[in-house]
Formats: sequence, structure tokens, C-alpha cells
Amino acid sequence: MRIFTNLSHRWPKWLFMLLLIFSVGTKVLAQNGAVVTGTVMDEKGEMLPGVTIRLKGTIQGTVSDANGKYSVNVPGGKGVLVVSYVGFLTQEVAVSGQSTLRITLIGDAKALNEVVVIGYGVQKRETVTGAIATVKAEDFNTGLISDPITLVAGKVAGLAVSRTSSDPNSGASFLLRGASSVYGNNGPLIVIDGVPNGDLQTIAPADIASIDILKDGSAAAIYGSRATGGVIIVTTKRGKTGAATITYNGSIAFDQIARRYDMLNAGQYKQLGEENEIAVDDRGANTNWLDEITRTPVSNVHNLSVNGGNDNTNYYASINYRNFEGIDDATSRKSINGTLRLNTKGFNDKLDFSLNLTNTFDDRSFANYGAMAQALNMLPTYPVRNEDGTFFENPDIAYLLQWNPVANLANNKNTAEESRFQGTATASYKILPTFKANLSYSMIKNGYLNNSFSSNQDFFQVQYQTGGQASRSQNNFSSNIIEGTLTYTKQFDKHNIDLLGGYSYQREFNDYFGAGNNSFNTNAFLYYNLGAGNALNNLDPLANRSGVFVGSGASERKLVAFFGRILYNYNEKYLVNLSYRREGSTVLGAENKWGGFPSASAGWVISKENFLENSTIVKNLKLRGGYGVTGNQQSLSPYQSLLILKPYSIYQNGYLGDGQTGQWVLPYGPAINANPALKWEIKKEVNVGFDFALFNNSWLTGSIDYYHRKIENLIGNYTAQLPSQIYPSIFANAGHMVNKGFEAVLNAQVVKNSKFSWNVSFTGAYNQNEVVSVQSEQFKGTSLNITNTGVGFTQRVAEGYPIGVFYGRKFAGFSEDGKWLFYNQAGEAVLAEEAGDSYFYLGSGVPKYTLGLTNNLRFGNFDATILLRSALGFKALNGKRIFHENLSNFTTMNLFTSALNNAVKDQMYFSDYYLEKGDYLKVDNLTIGYTFPVKSGGYVKSLRLFATSTNLLTFTGFSGSDPELPLTVDLTSDNEFTVGPGVEPNYSYYPYTRTFTFGVTASF
Repeated sequence: MRIFTNLSHRWPKWLFMLLLIFSVGTKVLAQNGAVVTGTVMDEKGEMLPGVTIRLKGTIQGTVSDANGKYSVNVPGGKGVLVVSYVGFLTQEVAVSGQSTLRITLIGDAKALNEVVVIGYGVQKRETVTGAIATVKAEDFNTGLISDPITLVAGKVAGLAVSRTSSDPNSGASFLLRGASSVYGNNGPLIVIDGVPNGDLQTIAPADIASIDILKDGSAAAIYGSRATGGVIIVTTKRGKTGAATITYNGSIAFDQIARRYDMLNAGQYKQLGEENEIAVDDRGANTNWLDEITRTPVSNVHNLSVNGGNDNTNYYASINYRNFEGIDDATSRKSINGTLRLNTKGFNDKLDFSLNLTNTFDDRSFANYGAMAQALNMLPTYPVRNEDGTFFENPDIAYLLQWNPVANLANNKNTAEESRFQGTATASYKILPTFKANLSYSMIKNGYLNNSFSSNQDFFQVQYQTGGQASRSQNNFSSNIIEGTLTYTKQFDKHNIDLLGGYSYQREFNDYFGAGNNSFNTNAFLYYNLGAGNALNNLDPLANRSGVFVGSGASERKLVAFFGRILYNYNEKYLVNLSYRREGSTVLGAENKWGGFPSASAGWVISKENFLENSTIVKNLKLRGGYGVTGNQQSLSPYQSLLILKPYSIYQNGYLGDGQTGQWVLPYGPAINANPALKWEIKKEVNVGFDFALFNNSWLTGSIDYYHRKIENLIGNYTAQLPSQIYPSIFANAGHMVNKGFEAVLNAQVVKNSKFSWNVSFTGAYNQNEVVSVQSEQFKGTSLNITNTGVGFTQRVAEGYPIGVFYGRKFAGFSEDGKWLFYNQAGEAVLAEEAGDSYFYLGSGVPKYTLGLTNNLRFGNFDATILLRSALGFKALNGKRIFHENLSNFTTMNLFTSALNNAVKDQMYFSDYYLEKGDYLKVDNLTIGYTFPVKSGGYVKSLRLFATSTNLLTFTGFSGSDPELPLTVDLTSDNEFTVGPGVEPNYSYYPYTRTFTFGVTASF
């Protein structure tokens, strides 16, 4: 087992001074003052023992005794007592010179009646019948957050989040209840402030108030054809009634590589060559190439917000600046975000109007993952520069495998300028006290300007005589959404009913323009003067046209939906939720433009029955179950069902006219086979679960769920009949896949008193995935080989196995002369050339179990949070071992130090020899904070300092850089080197980092 530590780092002295702040003592409160005594009871008049009574703004307090009595010293007889107890609402009681206070606590409905966002509305937690998880801002992960989804990593059962890279420009990989598609989009639908298909990069993490996850089909069906992967609803912060409050959040963060590969240094490299009688190309250097292209990055984040208002109007505005540096010398991301939320009432409070505006600008400089991997490949005996100061290169190595990564970063530049805007205007009018109409208009407008430049001095530009390359492309995306709903809410005695009817229209439009050129006489223009390249004007048919293009395009998709929902409960004991969405989409085939998405769920609050009403153990128990149908049209691109035309190659030009007046023309022809029967993937899901709260004060709460989801009409490229089709494959629906599993959530208030509290939250999930079929009566699919690591394919999509199962030879040992031995189908150990087609299914790269454990502790004014995350039950492939442990690569790349004793001395093959146990346990987030006591009524309302470490420790047997690997595979690309689940490839590399963040939060 490996423990990735590497904690040694020389921090600036001022950081230690900052840490000392956490141990600074606060001023001693005067002990002379009035003594306030009294009792604390519940609504029934029963005395409550163990209630915490604390003087606000101090750490001074006490706990009520077994009879509910307390005594606390209040200096000057003035102040506010903060009274808190598990299962009850926290109260603030002004002393105002009184010596005796009798306090009655009201039962906290938060755990049961907190408002949950359910899509087109809200619902009390107690009456929810679907599988819905909610994470509030106070429970988010802290630290340096570049992707908002990592705020809830380890917090939601069934939501697997994998940070596949520490690159600040890359997003996390996440799945909800397993893969939901083979070829298409597996991710959940993102809804931001009610706007579907939102972009999480539009919003600043500091502006998020809560994240609700609709996990099962009955909860997600209200979103229809985009909800097969689940739904993640993000709600941003709003203004609060009262005087203006200004809040500042700021932090600075430092990264270091969590684990380095042990590469041979020059001495070890030469020793290995001598021992194996291999010539060493010794240029007199001892270069650590990874050190040459990496740094200690310093990132900083600042957020300033103001909110306030009165009973009629409230507002929230913020500005956020984030400056991220990558561990490599090239990568950076600068982001500025502005947000405005305005809510106001009119017409005697019958009209509610809200305006939400968010705009984000990003400047990105991208990493070259190939150059990072080359730092592991480059021979340690080579220098970075020649004696004359020019970059060292060696073009004589076969396949040009020894190119200088330092020079590559200096001679290449890839950047992007991005803008994201989301705006929503909503008006709600209360026609009757029970009847409300709602109308909203939303607009999303994103722009992406991508730039690429390669100097004419770049190694590959010189070798291929391209003369430098440059390109620019502009991508624009817009979405216009109009939605209207009518709601009716009424209580008849103990009967409660909530009706919803709605209409939704969404139009998305993408357009693109790009151009590229090569053969530049100067590098001064970068990518700002594409016309300066000579290739576009070079009419020589033999000219090198690599990177030369001019192109543009556009696409459009529209979605129309009608939906309705019935929420009913009797005395909040018997619960029913029925919904239906009828939806049409332009991306579907002509025969299947419309589809229906029904759902039904019910619940029974058993604890309200007479036989449990007075139980001292079971305080709340709810049984719930549901069935829902959702779709996945995000797997389809516009026009995939149509017979679209494309221009053929310039080498297939046709000639029109006679020999004297004719001309060559570019011919057009069909691009794909048309399929008017193309439809969306359908998921049918059953979910059964129960929620509970146990023991006195409900100190133990949780939920358990079982689900079974069947995804039908899997979209993919299937074999087509020739004739009548034009091409041998067709994009169609065939086959189905199954996911089933369990989820568990436990929350425990272990200790709570005036001086110390300890809360523990556990989330656990088990998921079993199987591709049941890849064919139908009309279309026949076959097992699909995926994930080429450079020595052939290593994974498959095959019937009867999980998606992305490893597929290859079984290792049987080595022969006496060091040759591979593999098992054949008869179970015999044979040489590789004798193994023939003896390939086997070798295990899944997707974890079966995902676990999270959060500990929240408070001691006086200090607080601490520890998050542990784990994934179990999967195989992992370190593709770099295939290359860097093989002696046949000695002259073309550097090797791992493990090759000193265990080098492979035969050609490269993939087999289960390279498969490892991927299980891991991470100390993923450790935060320590100190909240300063402040005077009531002063300018400073709150002040807190904190320090956070993310990815602090990893316990694993995996030899790669990190066991947190991709969770699925994107087959929408034709690139056979797409990385599959559980694979760390050889040709791509970006080190995982450990991050240390120091920050402050203050409100005024």
C-alpha cells in the first residue's frame, strides 16, 4: 500500500505568522456581572437536559442539567443568550437585565420540513416521496474550488465525483447512479436557478446557496428527455430583509505534486544500460525533466458581496475574481464574475418580480498534456539547452520520440477567451390566494474564442517543414427559454393538494467559424495575423497543408414541452406525487419527434401512526417508493436523423462542361445514413427507500434507498444493410443497459454542549452496471473495442459486462529467457505468439462502491472539518508501466526505477499483468478555522480565518499518479485513444497536486 505524502515544502515565513493567528487568545470577558438562571423546556412543558446556553459573541456558556435548569454569568446583565439543542430551533433570547428566564424551545422542523427544490417548485422534506439529496452552503467542501461540482464531492450518496486532473482548466468527472449511456452524454442535467441545461462554470462557487440532486426517475421525470442521468439543481444566494450586509471571502492557495513518478536519473540510466549491454546516449547531463517544466503555483480567490432589503424588495450583488495557476509553467486561468439578484413585490404583494443576472469572463492558457508526459519520456542524460543557449533536440531517435518538452512549452501557445452570460426575468402573480401564475424568460449566451500557435522553431514544425502554424476559432452558443406555469395550492381539513401545469420552450443555437494557416516567416504575430502565413496562397498541390483550413458551421435544436404534477398528502402522513411531461424535440427522427415521461411515487410516514407516535426510539420513519420514465436526447446531435450532405475531398473534384469552357467543381454527397426512426434513450427506474430519525432528540438520522434502472433504446453506430443503405453503419437505437444498487446516508450528532460539538455524516453507495444488449431486431451491434493505450485496445463495451470492462490476455509468467507467457483458452501457459485469440474479460474500471465520511467538530471558537472519500471494487490500469518498465524502450524513453530490478525484456503487450487494484481512501479535505468573537452592534458582524488542505493523503495500492481515474468513456469522438474508466494513459499526463489554502471570511 502506498501513502502519498511528500509534505516537505519551504513555506514563506508570513504563512507561519498567519497560522499563529489561529492560536491567538481572545480578550477575557469580565466575570463580574449578573447571574441569569432559569429552565428550558419543550412545547409540551417537559424539561430538556443538555441544552446549550451560550452568551452571544463569546465562548462563555453552560448546559442545562437533568431537570432542565441552568445558570449563566452575564456581564452587566446585558446581552443575548443563544439557546440550542438537537432537534429544536435555535433561539436568541435578550437578557435585558432579567435575572430569571424561562425558555421554551420549539421543535425544529428543519430535518423534516426544510424546503427542498424539486423542479418547478419546492416541497417540504417531510412530504418528499422521491430520492432527493440536498447540500447547503454551510456543508460545502472548502478550499481552492475550480469546478463547482467538487463542492459536494463525498456529500451525496450515489454521486461519484472524480477529479481526473489537477489542471485548473479541466472539470471533474461525475456520474449519478452509474453510466446512463454508451455513446452519449452520461452527465446529469444541470439546472441553475430554474434554467435547464446550464453551465456550472457560469457561476462562482461562493454565490451558491444550495445544491439539490434529483436522483431517481420519479423525481427527475418532470424534466423529461434530458434527465436520464439525473438532475442537479443549483440555487444561488438571494438578498435578505434587513440592513445591507457586506461579505468578503478571500483565500490564497499553494500546490505541490502529491506523488512523483520515480524516474531513473542519469547515473541509474547509465548503470542499467551497462548491465544489459545497451549503448547509452550520454550527453553529459543529469536532467530532471519534470522539475524543468513545473513550479509551485500560487492561486488566489476573492469574493465581495452585498445583500439587504426590506419587506418589499431585496437584493444580492457580488463580484468574484479567481486567479488559478497550474503546476506546469504554461497553465493558468483568470476568471471574473459579476452577479445581481433582485426581488421585489407589488400590487399589494400579489406580484412577485425577480431578475437574476450572471456574467463570467475567463482567460485561459492551456496545458500540453503530451509535453507533461514527455517529461517522463525524455532521457536524463540529455541537457535542456546546448552550449550556445539554443534548445537541445535529438531528431535522430526513431519516430521522433525524443523531443524537448521545455522547448515545446516555449514554442507553443494555446489559449482561450470565454464569456458566459445567464439572465432570467420572472414574474409571478397571485390571482387568488390559492392560485398563482408564473412566467419566466431566460437567456444563456456563451462565447469561446480559441487560439493556437506553434513557432516555426518548434521541433515538429522544423521536422515536417511546416514553417509554423496558427489558428483561431470562434464558437457561440445561445439559448432562449420561455416557461409558464399555473399552480393551485389548497388545504381541505387534513387534505393538502398542490397542482402544477406548465409549458416550456427552448431554442439552442450554435455557430462556429475558424481558420488556420502555416508557413510563417516570423513568429511575431502569434495567432493575430493568420494571413501572414504562406500556405493559403500556395497553389502547389504537393504543398504541406497541415493546419491549413477555413471553416464555419451552425446548428439548431428546439424543445417544446407540456407538463403537469399533482402533489397530495393526507395530514402529511400519506403522500402521493404524480407527474407527466409530454415533450417534442427537433433532433429526433421524423417518426419519433414526441415522447411522454410519466412518474408516480408515494410515501407513508409510519411514525405518525398511533403505534409509533409515542415511541422513544423512532422519532420519524417514512417509507417511500416511486417509478419514473426519463429520456436522454443530449446523446443526439442536430440533424443526425437526416440525410445531410457534405463536400467530398478536393481529390474527388468533378468536371462540368466541355474541354474549353468547363470547370472543376467540388462535389457534394450524403454524409450519413438517414434514420427517421431515431429516438431518445429511455430510462425506466424503480426506487424504494425510507427515511428515519432515531432516539431522543433525533440525534441519528438517515435514509436507505434501493434502485433499479433500465436504459433502453441505446444510441450507437450499428451495422446497416448494404444495400439499401449508403454506408455500412447507421446511427440508431438498439440494446439496453441496467444499473441497480443501494444507497445509505447516516447523520449523527455525537456530542453537543457549550464547549464541544461533533457531527458525523456518512454516505455510501453500491452500483452494479451491465450492458445487457447491444442489438435489436432491426440492428445488430457487436462488442466494441475502446481505450487504445498505444499497444492496442484495452477495454470493451460488450454484452453481459459493465461498460468499459478490461479485455486482454491473462498473464501466466515469464519464460526462462524473459519472454511473455499467457494463458490460452485451454488454460495452458504459452508464448505470446502461440496464444492466438486467447483474450479474456479482466474486470471493470468503474468503482462498485463509493463512500464519504465527514466529521464536523467545534471546540469553543475553533472548528474543524475532515472529509474522507473512498472508492472500492474496481481495477485500474497504469498505462505508463507498459512503456516505462520495458527494457525494449531503453533508447527511446526514460524508465521507472522499478526497471532496475523488474524490467520486462520482451515486446510490449497489454495483459492483466498491468491491472492493479484501484481501491483508495483519501483524506480529501481537512479544514481548521477560528471565529473571532465580535461585539454585538459593531461594524464587524463576523470574522473567521481558516486553513484547508485538499487531497492531503491517499491510501492505495495503485502505482499510478492517483487512483481517482475517469468514470466513463465518451464514444462520441472517433479518437481511439479516448481514455476509458479506470485508465491512466501513457501518452497524457498532468500531475495530481496537494493544495494548501489559507483564507478569511468577514461580514460588515
